[in-house]
Amino acid sequence: MPHRPRRAAAALAAAVLLAAAGCQHVQPAAVAPSAPAPSLPAPTPKESPTDSPTPTPPSTPPPGPAPVPPPTHAAPRTAPAPTRTTPRPALPAPPPATPPAGGVSAIGDSVMLDAAPNLRAMVPGIAIDAVVSRGADAGIAGMRALAATGRLGASVIVHFGTNGTFTPAQLDQLVAVAAGRRLVLLTDHCPYCSWVASNNAVIQAGCTPDRRCAVADWNALAAAHPQWFGKDGVHMPIGGTGGQAYAQLAVQRL
Repeated sequence: MPHRPRRAAAALAAAVLLAAAGCQHVQPAAVAPSAPAPSLPAPTPKESPTDSPTPTPPSTPPPGPAPVPPPTHAAPRTAPAPTRTTPRPALPAPPPATPPAGGVSAIGDSVMLDAAPNLRAMVPGIAIDAVVSRGADAGIAGMRALAATGRLGASVIVHFGTNGTFTPAQLDQLVAVAAGRRLVLLTDHCPYCSWVASNNAVIQAGCTPDRRCAVADWNALAAAHPQWFGKDGVHMPIGGTGGQAYAQLAVQRL
């Protein structure tokens, strides 16, 4: 017989031994999976004994705002009165209750016509001779005619010069025609008339008490109240506020 290899002989011997021993093939036991480790609870802080609590100091509230003292009321300030370079003339005082004895005449131009209703209301029986565009020469002539016919009153209100010059010579004629009567001369007011300043200077210088003449400064009063006038700055609504002031000013000087 031919020889078998050693390896085959060894295997065969091992098989015989196993069969003789009656060994059986046992599968290895399954290994159970390991359970996760239980998590430990967090440690609970120990409480201090309740029978002897530690006192807590009272909390101090934050400081509040400082008290505000009650307001003191200062004395009210009074605004200073506005200053004017030229004081505004006040309206004249009310006229006398009764007209002067011997009657009153008024001779003038269109400005006097604006105040005619006021003069008549203020001086009962006054005779008014006022003409539009009348100059000084025409006015003196009209006054002379009234005196010659006995119709010139014992007191005469005169207003010339709005329509032209009024000279010292013309003023002398006026005083001569008056012949001792009481004269009241109104100054002229015309913002654009170049001759007005000269006229008013003649009136202020020549109308004096020794000539029984009194000045009624219409120019100063009118300049302080431009609202009395129309667009031309000279004439007023007939019988209006300006006319009332004009009449009061003239009659006051009688």
